[in-house]
Amino acid sequence: MSLSQLALLREYGIRPVKRRGQHFLTDGNLARAIAADCLALGSELLELGAGGGALTGPLLDGGARVIAVEVDRNLCQLLRGEFGDRPGFTLVEQDLAHLDWEATIAQLVGKPVVVGNLPYVLTSEVLFALAQARRRIAGAIFMVQKEVADRLTAAPGGRQFGVLAVLLGSLFTMTRLRSVPPTVFWPQPDVASAVVQLTPYGDWSDAQYRRLRSTVKKLFAQRRKQVGTLLRSSYNLTSSEVNTLAAGVGFNPDQRPEQLELAVWHRLAERLGAEENR
Repeated sequence: MSLSQLALLREYGIRPVKRRGQHFLTDGNLARAIAADCLALGSELLELGAGGGALTGPLLDGGARVIAVEVDRNLCQLLRGEFGDRPGFTLVEQDLAHLDWEATIAQLVGKPVVVGNLPYVLTSEVLFALAQARRRIAGAIFMVQKEVADRLTAAPGGRQFGVLAVLLGSLFTMTRLRSVPPTVFWPQPDVASAVVQLTPYGDWSDAQYRRLRSTVKKLFAQRRKQVGTLLRSSYNLTSSEVNTLAAGVGFNPDQRPEQLELAVWHRLAERLGAEENR
Protein backbone atom coordinates (compact mmCIF):
# COMPACT_ATOMS: atom_id res chain seq x y z
CA MET A 1 0.00 0.00 0.00
CA SER A 2 1.76 3.15 -1.18
CA LEU A 3 -0.13 5.57 1.06
CA SER A 4 -0.19 5.41 4.84
CA GLN A 5 -3.42 4.06 6.29
CA LEU A 6 -4.49 7.50 7.53
CA ALA A 7 -3.74 9.15 4.19
CA LEU A 8 -5.61 6.39 2.36
CA LEU A 9 -8.69 6.80 4.52
CA ARG A 10 -8.65 10.54 3.91
CA GLU A 11 -8.19 10.05 0.17
CA TYR A 12 -11.41 8.02 0.08
CA GLY A 13 -13.17 10.60 2.27
CA ILE A 14 -13.75 8.12 5.09
CA ARG A 15 -14.61 9.27 8.58
CA PRO A 16 -15.00 6.93 11.57
CA VAL A 17 -18.59 5.89 12.27
CA LYS A 18 -19.12 6.09 16.02
CA ARG A 19 -22.16 3.78 16.15
CA ARG A 20 -20.04 1.02 14.59
CA GLY A 21 -17.24 1.56 17.06
CA GLN A 22 -14.74 2.23 14.27
CA HIS A 23 -11.15 2.84 15.33
CA PHE A 24 -8.71 2.43 12.44
CA LEU A 25 -5.24 0.98 13.01
CA THR A 26 -2.78 3.50 11.55
CA ASP A 27 0.57 2.08 12.72
CA GLY A 28 2.08 0.26 9.75
CA ASN A 29 4.78 -1.47 11.79
CA LEU A 30 2.21 -2.94 14.17
CA ALA A 31 0.00 -4.04 11.25
CA ARG A 32 2.95 -5.85 9.65
CA ALA A 33 3.85 -7.50 12.97
CA ILE A 34 0.29 -8.79 13.43
CA ALA A 35 0.25 -9.99 9.82
CA ALA A 36 3.45 -11.93 10.50
CA ASP A 37 1.80 -13.55 13.54
CA CYS A 38 -1.12 -14.60 11.34
CA LEU A 39 1.04 -15.92 8.52
CA ALA A 40 2.99 -18.03 11.02
CA LEU A 41 -0.27 -19.96 11.57
CA GLY A 42 -1.30 -20.32 7.93
CA SER A 43 -1.74 -18.67 4.55
CA GLU A 44 -5.55 -18.94 4.29
CA LEU A 45 -7.07 -16.00 6.16
CA LEU A 46 -10.58 -14.96 7.11
CA GLU A 47 -10.37 -11.29 8.09
CA LEU A 48 -13.29 -9.98 10.12
CA GLY A 49 -13.99 -6.26 9.81
CA ALA A 50 -11.26 -5.47 7.29
CA GLY A 51 -11.84 -1.72 7.68
CA GLY A 52 -9.37 0.35 5.69
CA GLY A 53 -7.19 -2.63 4.83
CA ALA A 54 -4.38 -1.87 7.29
CA LEU A 55 -3.93 -5.61 7.89
CA THR A 56 -5.24 -6.82 4.53
CA GLY A 57 -2.33 -5.32 2.62
CA PRO A 58 0.47 -6.92 4.65
CA LEU A 59 -1.36 -10.27 4.59
CA LEU A 60 -1.62 -10.20 0.79
CA ASP A 61 1.98 -9.01 0.50
CA GLY A 62 2.96 -12.06 2.56
CA GLY A 63 1.37 -14.39 0.01
CA ALA A 64 -1.87 -15.06 1.87
CA ARG A 65 -5.28 -15.69 0.41
CA VAL A 66 -7.67 -13.37 2.24
CA ILE A 67 -11.44 -13.37 2.49
CA ALA A 68 -12.21 -9.97 3.97
CA VAL A 69 -15.55 -9.31 5.66
CA GLU A 70 -16.73 -5.70 5.87
CA VAL A 71 -20.17 -4.09 6.11
CA ASP A 72 -19.40 -0.38 5.68
CA ARG A 73 -20.08 0.61 2.05
CA ASN A 74 -17.40 3.29 1.95
CA LEU A 75 -14.81 0.92 3.35
CA CYS A 76 -15.87 -1.76 0.86
CA GLN A 77 -15.27 0.76 -1.92
CA LEU A 78 -11.78 1.38 -0.54
CA LEU A 79 -11.04 -2.34 -0.24
CA ARG A 80 -12.19 -3.04 -3.79
CA GLY A 81 -10.19 -0.07 -5.09
CA GLU A 82 -6.98 -1.06 -3.34
CA PHE A 83 -7.11 -4.86 -3.46
CA GLY A 84 -9.83 -5.83 -5.94
CA ASP A 85 -7.32 -6.81 -8.62
CA ARG A 86 -5.18 -8.91 -6.27
CA PRO A 87 -5.68 -12.64 -7.06
CA GLY A 88 -5.68 -13.67 -3.40
CA PHE A 89 -8.37 -11.20 -2.32
CA THR A 90 -12.11 -11.79 -1.91
CA LEU A 91 -14.48 -9.26 -0.36
CA VAL A 92 -17.63 -10.34 1.49
CA GLU A 93 -19.97 -7.42 2.16
CA GLN A 94 -21.66 -8.67 5.30
CA ASP A 95 -22.46 -7.65 8.86
CA LEU A 96 -20.44 -9.81 11.28
CA ALA A 97 -23.57 -10.26 13.38
CA HIS A 98 -25.19 -12.14 10.46
CA LEU A 99 -22.13 -13.85 8.97
CA ASP A 100 -22.65 -17.37 7.66
CA TRP A 101 -19.48 -18.85 9.12
CA GLU A 102 -19.80 -22.24 7.44
CA ALA A 103 -20.34 -20.81 3.96
CA THR A 104 -17.59 -18.22 4.34
CA ILE A 105 -14.99 -20.66 5.66
CA ALA A 106 -15.92 -23.09 2.88
CA GLN A 107 -14.52 -20.59 0.35
CA LEU A 108 -11.02 -21.17 1.73
CA VAL A 109 -8.81 -24.21 1.36
CA GLY A 110 -8.20 -26.25 4.49
CA LYS A 111 -8.41 -24.65 7.92
CA PRO A 112 -8.12 -20.86 7.82
CA VAL A 113 -6.72 -18.46 10.37
CA VAL A 114 -9.36 -15.99 11.59
CA VAL A 115 -8.12 -12.48 12.24
CA GLY A 116 -9.63 -9.11 13.03
CA ASN A 117 -9.78 -5.93 15.06
CA LEU A 118 -13.03 -6.76 16.82
CA PRO A 119 -15.57 -4.04 17.66
CA TYR A 120 -16.37 -4.21 21.36
CA VAL A 121 -20.12 -4.62 20.82
CA LEU A 122 -19.56 -7.80 18.78
CA THR A 123 -16.54 -9.30 20.55
CA SER A 124 -18.41 -11.90 22.61
CA GLU A 125 -20.63 -12.83 19.67
CA VAL A 126 -17.62 -13.42 17.43
CA LEU A 127 -15.75 -15.39 20.11
CA PHE A 128 -18.67 -17.74 20.71
CA ALA A 129 -19.18 -18.15 16.95
CA LEU A 130 -15.49 -19.07 16.77
CA ALA A 131 -16.10 -21.70 19.45
CA GLN A 132 -18.76 -23.29 17.26
CA ALA A 133 -16.39 -23.23 14.26
CA ARG A 134 -13.37 -24.51 16.22
CA ARG A 135 -12.94 -27.70 14.16
CA ARG A 136 -12.84 -25.72 10.92
CA ILE A 137 -10.07 -23.24 11.80
CA ALA A 138 -6.33 -23.35 12.41
CA GLY A 139 -6.52 -20.58 15.00
CA ALA A 140 -7.36 -16.94 15.47
CA ILE A 141 -5.58 -13.67 16.19
CA PHE A 142 -7.72 -10.80 17.39
CA MET A 143 -7.22 -7.23 18.50
CA VAL A 144 -9.56 -6.73 21.46
CA GLN A 145 -9.98 -4.27 24.30
CA LYS A 146 -7.52 -4.91 27.11
CA GLU A 147 -10.30 -5.83 29.54
CA VAL A 148 -11.47 -8.58 27.15
CA ALA A 149 -7.91 -9.88 26.84
CA ASP A 150 -7.68 -9.89 30.64
CA ARG A 151 -10.89 -11.91 30.89
CA LEU A 152 -9.82 -14.37 28.18
CA THR A 153 -6.45 -15.10 29.73
CA ALA A 154 -7.49 -14.91 33.41
CA ALA A 155 -6.53 -17.65 35.86
CA PRO A 156 -8.95 -19.11 38.44
CA GLY A 157 -9.29 -17.15 41.65
CA GLY A 158 -9.44 -13.61 40.31
CA ARG A 159 -12.33 -11.30 39.49
CA GLN A 160 -11.57 -11.50 35.75
CA PHE A 161 -12.05 -15.28 35.68
CA GLY A 162 -15.53 -15.91 34.33
CA VAL A 163 -17.60 -17.24 31.45
CA LEU A 164 -15.12 -16.26 28.70
CA ALA A 165 -12.11 -17.78 30.48
CA VAL A 166 -13.88 -21.07 31.24
CA LEU A 167 -15.66 -21.62 27.92
CA LEU A 168 -13.00 -20.31 25.54
CA GLY A 169 -10.18 -21.62 27.72
CA SER A 170 -11.68 -25.10 27.46
CA LEU A 171 -11.46 -25.06 23.66
CA PHE A 172 -8.44 -22.85 22.91
CA THR A 173 -4.99 -22.17 24.22
CA MET A 174 -5.04 -18.40 24.66
CA THR A 175 -1.94 -16.24 24.49
CA ARG A 176 -1.57 -12.49 24.80
CA LEU A 177 0.86 -11.57 22.03
CA ARG A 178 1.25 -7.84 22.65
CA SER A 179 -0.27 -4.82 24.33
CA VAL A 180 -1.52 -2.03 22.09
CA PRO A 181 -1.75 1.64 23.16
CA PRO A 182 -4.61 3.92 22.08
CA THR A 183 -2.19 6.10 20.10
CA VAL A 184 -1.98 3.66 17.16
CA PHE A 185 -5.66 4.19 16.27
CA TRP A 186 -7.68 6.91 14.56
CA PRO A 187 -9.58 8.12 16.43
CA GLN A 188 -7.87 7.18 19.67
CA PRO A 189 -10.11 4.98 21.87
CA ASP A 190 -10.45 5.66 25.58
CA VAL A 191 -8.96 2.27 26.49
CA ALA A 192 -5.90 0.19 25.69
CA SER A 193 -6.10 -2.90 23.51
CA ALA A 194 -4.24 -6.19 23.19
CA VAL A 195 -3.57 -8.79 20.53
CA VAL A 196 -4.52 -12.32 21.57
CA GLN A 197 -4.01 -15.66 19.85
CA LEU A 198 -6.47 -18.54 20.18
CA THR A 199 -5.28 -22.00 19.15
CA PRO A 200 -7.79 -24.89 19.19
CA TYR A 201 -6.97 -27.89 21.33
CA GLY A 202 -8.76 -30.97 22.63
CA ASP A 203 -11.56 -32.92 21.01
CA TRP A 204 -14.75 -31.65 22.58
CA SER A 205 -18.02 -32.87 21.13
CA ASP A 206 -20.83 -30.40 20.56
CA ALA A 207 -22.86 -32.11 23.30
CA GLN A 208 -20.02 -31.74 25.82
CA TYR A 209 -19.60 -28.07 24.94
CA ARG A 210 -23.34 -27.41 25.27
CA ARG A 211 -23.36 -29.02 28.72
CA LEU A 212 -20.37 -26.97 29.81
CA ARG A 213 -21.87 -23.75 28.47
CA SER A 214 -25.16 -24.38 30.25
CA THR A 215 -23.45 -25.13 33.56
CA VAL A 216 -21.05 -22.19 33.38
CA LYS A 217 -23.74 -19.66 32.50
CA LYS A 218 -26.06 -20.86 35.25
CA LEU A 219 -23.45 -20.75 37.99
CA PHE A 220 -21.75 -17.52 36.92
CA ALA A 221 -25.12 -15.74 36.72
CA GLN A 222 -24.80 -15.22 40.47
CA ARG A 223 -21.06 -15.42 40.88
CA ARG A 224 -20.99 -13.85 44.37
CA LYS A 225 -22.80 -16.86 45.80
CA GLN A 226 -21.14 -20.09 46.87
CA VAL A 227 -21.21 -23.00 44.44
CA GLY A 228 -23.12 -25.20 46.89
CA THR A 229 -25.87 -22.60 47.19
CA LEU A 230 -26.04 -22.20 43.42
CA LEU A 231 -26.30 -25.94 42.85
CA ARG A 232 -29.16 -26.22 45.31
CA SER A 233 -31.09 -23.33 43.73
CA SER A 234 -30.27 -23.93 40.05
CA TYR A 235 -30.35 -27.73 39.98
CA ASN A 236 -32.72 -28.46 42.89
CA LEU A 237 -30.08 -30.53 44.68
CA THR A 238 -30.26 -31.29 48.38
CA SER A 239 -27.35 -30.44 50.67
CA SER A 240 -26.48 -34.14 50.83
CA GLU A 241 -26.47 -34.40 47.03
CA VAL A 242 -24.28 -31.29 46.76
CA ASN A 243 -21.76 -32.73 49.21
CA THR A 244 -21.65 -36.04 47.34
CA LEU A 245 -21.19 -34.21 44.04
CA ALA A 246 -18.46 -32.00 45.49
CA ALA A 247 -16.55 -35.01 46.86
CA GLY A 248 -16.76 -36.82 43.51
CA VAL A 249 -15.84 -33.83 41.34
CA GLY A 250 -13.26 -32.31 43.64
CA PHE A 251 -14.41 -28.92 44.89
CA ASN A 252 -15.54 -27.28 48.12
CA PRO A 253 -19.23 -26.25 48.18
CA ASP A 254 -18.15 -23.04 49.95
CA GLN A 255 -16.08 -21.96 46.94
CA ARG A 256 -17.37 -19.36 44.49
CA PRO A 257 -17.53 -20.00 40.72
CA GLU A 258 -14.35 -18.04 39.90
CA GLN A 259 -12.37 -20.27 42.28
CA LEU A 260 -13.01 -23.51 40.39
CA GLU A 261 -10.25 -24.82 38.13
CA LEU A 262 -11.02 -25.64 34.48
CA ALA A 263 -10.75 -29.38 35.08
CA VAL A 264 -13.30 -29.09 37.90
CA TRP A 265 -15.70 -27.22 35.62
CA HIS A 266 -15.36 -30.00 33.04
CA ARG A 267 -16.09 -32.78 35.54
CA LEU A 268 -18.94 -30.80 37.10
CA ALA A 269 -20.64 -30.19 33.74
CA GLU A 270 -20.36 -33.87 32.82
CA ARG A 271 -21.83 -35.03 36.15
CA LEU A 272 -24.67 -32.49 36.06
CA GLY A 273 -25.39 -33.38 32.44
CA ALA A 274 -25.53 -37.05 33.30
CA GLU A 275 -27.95 -36.33 36.17
CA GLU A 276 -30.22 -34.24 33.93
CA ASN A 277 -30.34 -36.98 31.27
CA ARG A 278 -31.50 -39.70 33.68
